Amino acid sequence: MPQGKAIEKAVSAAAFGAAVAMGLVAGAVVARAESCVTKHGSATGVTRDFAEYEAFLIIRQVTGNWPFEQDRISKPVYKCKGDGALWTCSATATVCKG
Repeated sequence: MPQGKAIEKAVSAAAFGAAVAMGLVAGAVVARAESCVTKHGSATGVTRDFAEYEAFLIIRQVTGNWPFEQDRISKPVYKCKGDGALWTCSATATVCKG
């Protein structure tokens, strides 16, 4: 086989390998984006801070991130209302696996 053909095959194989690797990386990015979910938690407490803490704790518990956080969890968004001596808060956060 002429030397030019061998080089052409080697370059083609390298290009194919690079394309496959790029496809795998792109697939991993898509898979990572698809592994994010929005979770909600709700709790009642004597203070607003305690109700917020408990609402977020519920999110961590149902996603397997308590007592140690293993996934990426966004900063929670809280909606709270006071009712006499108690506060009720709901928390919403995005949890991404990995």
